[in-house]
Amino acid sequence: MAAGTALSRLTGFARLVALAYALGSTRLADAYNLANTTPNMVYDLVLGGVLSATLIPVFVDRLATRSEEEAWEAISAVSSLVAVVLVGATAVFEALAPLLIHLYTVGNRGGPAEAHAATELLRVFAPQLLLYGGIFLTTALLNTRRRFGAPMFSPVANNILVIAVLVAVPHLARGLSVTTIDAHPGVFWLLAGGTTVGVAAQLVAQLPSMRGAGLRLRWRWDPGHEAVATIVRLSGWTFGFVAANQIALWVVLALANGRSGDASAYIYAWTFFQLPFGVVAVSVMSAIQPDMAEAWALGDVERFRRRLAGGLRSTSAVIVPAAVGYIILAHPIVGLLLQHGRMGASGALTTARILALLSFGLPGFCAYLLLMRAYQAMQDTRTAFFLYLVENGVNVVLAFALYPVMGVRGLAVALAAAYTVATVVAAVDLRRRLSGLEGATLVRYLGRISAAAAAMAVAVALAAAATGSGDDSHRLSQVLAGTAVGLLVYFGVAGLLATAARRRNGRGGG
Repeated sequence: MAAGTALSRLTGFARLVALAYALGSTRLADAYNLANTTPNMVYDLVLGGVLSATLIPVFVDRLATRSEEEAWEAISAVSSLVAVVLVGATAVFEALAPLLIHLYTVGNRGGPAEAHAATELLRVFAPQLLLYGGIFLTTALLNTRRRFGAPMFSPVANNILVIAVLVAVPHLARGLSVTTIDAHPGVFWLLAGGTTVGVAAQLVAQLPSMRGAGLRLRWRWDPGHEAVATIVRLSGWTFGFVAANQIALWVVLALANGRSGDASAYIYAWTFFQLPFGVVAVSVMSAIQPDMAEAWALGDVERFRRRLAGGLRSTSAVIVPAAVGYIILAHPIVGLLLQHGRMGASGALTTARILALLSFGLPGFCAYLLLMRAYQAMQDTRTAFFLYLVENGVNVVLAFALYPVMGVRGLAVALAAAYTVATVVAAVDLRRRLSGLEGATLVRYLGRISAAAAAMAVAVALAAAATGSGDDSHRLSQVLAGTAVGLLVYFGVAGLLATAARRRNGRGGG
């Protein structure tokens, strides 16, 4: 799973590099990024967040507690209804494209040209809503059967196709902008259509695995089925926290879009930020959620608690040093990968500063989303709703408070603080409900990781300073030297601390 996700994220990085090369940090890049982000936002708001919080736990519960025939009748009824809702939502989304773009561009300085370009792009991107729904539904079905590989590898097909499109665009129309894109209809359709076809390729890549998963799926139109009723019951609270998430994201992107290139810089930094989360945390979450859901359905709280604590340990062991690396090496990493083509030094510097500030919240971000998977496995969307209100409330309040002072960097600080605060609140609540969360053991483990990461930070900073800065060769040296030295120090110190802890345990020291 981690190998598939790593390959997906690496090709995603290559896609980001191609996007920066083709469109840079311009108003056209802002229009493309806002339009391409919107299908994800609308999908999450309309259906995606509901499905992610309810589908796998309900499917696993039915397979664990009902006969095979009853379970697949329930799963078929839910899947059929989801397919119909997706088709209808996509048609409405297509019609509302101008209104959605207007909400993003109110008060910004991009003017009618940016709004027009973003609207036309969104019209072509609208079918992605249906495609993303198909991707998630097939992923949920595969994960329910403990088949995790195909969903991890399938984004590679999407990324490779879109990379080819983006690399071709500047060679077909030089200096493309929001004011000239209408004069190049062929390039427009290549850019917009190619991006949507990439999502279709991702869905198609998952279908062969569906055939070998032993799914007894068939069309069953039964909106009144009890499994549908269960999802509807859980979905009220789920829709609430998904709406809160999307409102917070809209606020952040709308604020960032007030200055040319800042929205794209934030999205570029966010893509970097997502790499360790996607490779490590998503793999861990996907692996343990079906087990947690089954344990909870069978009343095995000890197994549930053990799986959750193990997931937190596994995730933190990689995410904490990854955050340290980003904080120190953000500038050379971003400069090395993005400062080419239409991406200038100013845009790369802004992206790097955002990434460094976001990275302070990376451990909290990953831990929080893992804890939310625990609530979903418990089918407790009500508590998740209130926790998301805490997270999004802190994010929005700090975004408005910090943006006038720090600009787009303040948005990064707001997000990092919000997830850190929400993680503490969620951990305290789950510890109370589960009668413990391996508290003392987990705290000692995190303490060792933090100590090793602190030593790593010093080593990375010294290694980066010793290799200089400036052009690509210096940036590459900084990244390679900082990474190599940092990993050696981190694993060395972590190993020494773990050995000392085992010796204390052997002497009965706890």
